Amino acid sequence: MNTTPEASQDVNKQGTHNNQQNAGHQVSAQISTGSQSSSIKSSHLSADHALWWLDFFTTKGRKAENQDSLLITTCLPYHFLEATLTRPNDSNQAKQTAMPPAPLLVLMADGVSACQFPKQASQLVINTVANKITLALSKLAQTTHQSHSQTAVMSFDDDQIASLIKVAVNKANDTLCIPQAYQRVPPLLSTLSGLLCIGDRIHLFHTGDSRIYRIGIDSLTVLSEDHRIHRGQDKGALSAAIGADTQVDLQQSVFTLHQNECLALMTDGVYEHIDATELQFELCTAATSMFQALATAHTLPVGFNVSQSLVSQSLCEQAFVEGSHDNLSMILLGIKATANLASRAGTLRDADGSDDSNGFDGSDCFDDNNSRPSTSDMTRYQLPTGLEVGDNIDGFTVVNIIARTARSDVYLVQDEYENDFVLKSPSLDTIDDGHYLRDFLKERKIGLSLSKHRRAGEPAYNQADPNRLQANSSTVSGAQSIGSGLGASGLLRYYPVPASTTYLYHLTEYIEGESLRDFIERNAPCDVWQTYDLLTKIGMAVRVMHRNYLLHQDIKPENVLLTKSGAVKLIDFGSASSSILKDSTRPPNGDLHYAAPEYYTDAPKGVHSDLFSIAVIGYELLTGQLPFGSQDLMSLRHALVMPAQPLRQQNVPPVSQQALMRALHPNTNARYQAIGEFLQDFNPDNRANSRDPEPLIKRNPLLVWHGICFIQAIIIVLLLWAYLS
Repeated sequence: MNTTPEASQDVNKQGTHNNQQNAGHQVSAQISTGSQSSSIKSSHLSADHALWWLDFFTTKGRKAENQDSLLITTCLPYHFLEATLTRPNDSNQAKQTAMPPAPLLVLMADGVSACQFPKQASQLVINTVANKITLALSKLAQTTHQSHSQTAVMSFDDDQIASLIKVAVNKANDTLCIPQAYQRVPPLLSTLSGLLCIGDRIHLFHTGDSRIYRIGIDSLTVLSEDHRIHRGQDKGALSAAIGADTQVDLQQSVFTLHQNECLALMTDGVYEHIDATELQFELCTAATSMFQALATAHTLPVGFNVSQSLVSQSLCEQAFVEGSHDNLSMILLGIKATANLASRAGTLRDADGSDDSNGFDGSDCFDDNNSRPSTSDMTRYQLPTGLEVGDNIDGFTVVNIIARTARSDVYLVQDEYENDFVLKSPSLDTIDDGHYLRDFLKERKIGLSLSKHRRAGEPAYNQADPNRLQANSSTVSGAQSIGSGLGASGLLRYYPVPASTTYLYHLTEYIEGESLRDFIERNAPCDVWQTYDLLTKIGMAVRVMHRNYLLHQDIKPENVLLTKSGAVKLIDFGSASSSILKDSTRPPNGDLHYAAPEYYTDAPKGVHSDLFSIAVIGYELLTGQLPFGSQDLMSLRHALVMPAQPLRQQNVPPVSQQALMRALHPNTNARYQAIGEFLQDFNPDNRANSRDPEPLIKRNPLLVWHGICFIQAIIIVLLLWAYLS
């Protein structure tokens, strides 16, 4: 594992490490005993390299010795990468730019207690696998460089990496298994769980009953299989291990680690004694804490921990308290990629035109549900401007140019499986607009938060993801259903981009349909029932944001998409803000005809503000015109009264007129405070709350005429009786 000298000293102080080697900038930390935690960080020589953060802990627990072995190491030292992967005539700056991040190898082995020497078995497996992988990677890097001498940056092929991992594990298996066949040594058995991280590309290999988890903000997925044979209600017997047979039952997969995700490895002594729901809560909370810390720090300072409580140590101690009689070991790791912003047209700059390497001021950027864009976020990205059909970016191929405006470029892209996505990036004209760029970053963070980061079972993103390929993989999160159900929520789905990307863009689902603006221009004025249906769908989508304590603040027909199936998708969260922060609102940047008047006063903003915009859309659907001018909304020098005559001309029921009038009231206290209440009153069938009911002859003309005829019959009878008497 790469560390600075200070970090290397920190490792020695905090943990018990039997073998620590320093080769150039490489530090290997191997743990076989001890009860102290070690929170380790990697500080690379250049900001170009992926920055890994790690937190691990191991202890013998109630056993006499710790039979677990952990190893965290960089497989290739940086001086090797720099000498191998750069051309002799390159300048130092060019070398730093071309030098890729060193692969990170994370191994966890748990010696099987049934054998005579479990500790020696786990150590032998760790040492053999690490040695073979390091030698094979070095050879592969050198061979690849010689065959591609014209390129300064080298990439590893997934199949090659998977092959060398399998060879290394088989060699470790032979080391334990073959001597047993000749009865030269007592049986040696050990489990093995490992991750080989090359940039944001993760190679997983596993055999045994330890576990590897993938952690998101609110999801926890088991990536590894439990190799056990179950017998009744007990935990079962181990069905696969290193040294158990001449052939290894090895699980292998490869996937991309996305932003706001991390990984955890732990032995059965930990996860078996902690409730699944509690385990998810602890890991997701720790991951969220780390992501927030990384968003405000360009590099991890020496001594930085994943959390104040050290989650690895905390969970191991919790399992111990719950009665675990096994060794307790856990590793938590994540990646934060940084990028050197080259001097180019798409480099982000300050509003004054200077390079943004010193960061934006940030004083005008408010915190929205912990989604504040940081200076490090701004300096790590370049703008993917001027893409053309056929261009490739981060594995996505541009299929079509959807739009190019003064604010953004929107492309239809496909991944290697031909799944459609929309890629949206700021246009080149926005480089000097710090406000817009911050809002762009904030929009992605809010979109990802609302999308819940669940990809299990979905058709795309990104390559061989074990979340999709393993049908029987278990998830610890409460929602085990396929997908996230976001389509039913009416919000546009955002997908995480690769963690190592150097470009600023959004990746969202592709919607086939049209905007509500196009629909209004073609169909307005609309029938009241059609309007009610559309307002209900828009209102339900907005209510999802409100339940997440967010105000959209830019609801207009251009930000509502209608799918071919008739569903509604609400887009553009760049103006969204927290509904619980007093200073979280400001005048909107969009179309002022749809903005509530309180945005220009000191009146409180809230759900009623978004509801005002929805009511304006409803009025426009019914009449084909807007209820107020933008100057009327901004000045409020005269009373703001909704014009009712266009609604009466379209025969809009009075009950719906009254609902719109209340939703568009200039006084925030007089307006609806809940979307459901507004929709209930707007419903044309809901006449009970009507203060000005329709004439009876309109509501039930047959009853009126029957009544008139009945009265006339009575009069005739009375007249006849008077005449005859």
